[in-house]
Amino acid sequence: MPKVSLIVSAYNIERYIKKCMESLVSQTLKDIEIIVVNDGSTDNTLRGIQQMAEIDPRIKVINQSNKGVMRARKNGFNVAKGEYLLFVDGDDWLAEDAIEVLYKKAKQKDYDIVCYKFYFVDGDEMKKSSTKSINFQMLVGDDFLKKIMTSKINPSLWSKLIKRKFIINNEISFPQSIAKAQDLAFSCSLGMHDPKVCLIDKYLYFYVTSRSTSVTNSISPVLLEVEKATSYIQQQLKYHHIYSENKEEFEFLAFIHNFWVNRDIIYNKKNYLSKTLYKRWRSMKINIKKNTYFKELVKRDPVKVRIISYLLVRNYSLGSLFYKFYNLYTLIIKGRRTV
Repeated sequence: MPKVSLIVSAYNIERYIKKCMESLVSQTLKDIEIIVVNDGSTDNTLRGIQQMAEIDPRIKVINQSNKGVMRARKNGFNVAKGEYLLFVDGDDWLAEDAIEVLYKKAKQKDYDIVCYKFYFVDGDEMKKSSTKSINFQMLVGDDFLKKIMTSKINPSLWSKLIKRKFIINNEISFPQSIAKAQDLAFSCSLGMHDPKVCLIDKYLYFYVTSRSTSVTNSISPVLLEVEKATSYIQQQLKYHHIYSENKEEFEFLAFIHNFWVNRDIIYNKKNYLSKTLYKRWRSMKINIKKNTYFKELVKRDPVKVRIISYLLVRNYSLGSLFYKFYNLYTLIIKGRRTV
């Protein structure tokens, strides 16, 4: 049994796949398997994968019709044999010692999940990820779940080494019917089973943000799918009878992912999604202004508190007006600091 299975999802990334694969085959920990799932690419991605597989027998190739990243991950998971798993996006890459560092840490205290830091890569620029209010230490019980739901730990699957048997033994499913925020839904599902988690203070993953096909870089109807993800999480919390003790965290999660991350589109973009996103958020009937985590989010800037209060009023036009005012205020403050 290999120590770690690396499951790579790849779709139309011929420009990136070689660098990704080279970073995997050159890992200092050699006892690994590399499972690459080509998700119906229409460019030369598959060819690049096959060329690497001819050189390194640890590489297994799965070729499927285009079914989305979560189905690709599930199909990779189904054939994985490793003690631990790491999901990799095929246009990203790893530090050379990443798997060795993570595996050694996981084995120290038999952790179910090991989280780590990463770089955002945009062309030639790199920016370090930030982990808010987290001391890099062990999390137990529902700590991991609460920190995922309150955006204190990144929900992306590629930012975690996960014990394969933890997924199997807890019958955690891959949410394939959700087109957006699947990683958030899956990470919350992991957290609902009280994993033993370690957070390490090392930058081991390079996440490419400048990918042209990324949904996160475009205004698309798939943004409406986030509501499905948050509904799925709410249903899972209720199914496991832990909704009441996590209600405040869930409501903050729903606010962040249905409203806050889309606020530029809702209030500052004149497009057909603006009012739809706003109405969906309002239909949830969450009184976010009383939420502890919301108060933490805005307490650093008294003006921001007042502006955001207006954003949340029922009058869409008034909210839009005040959002534009806040953006103007931010530009003025930044201008003063540069003088």
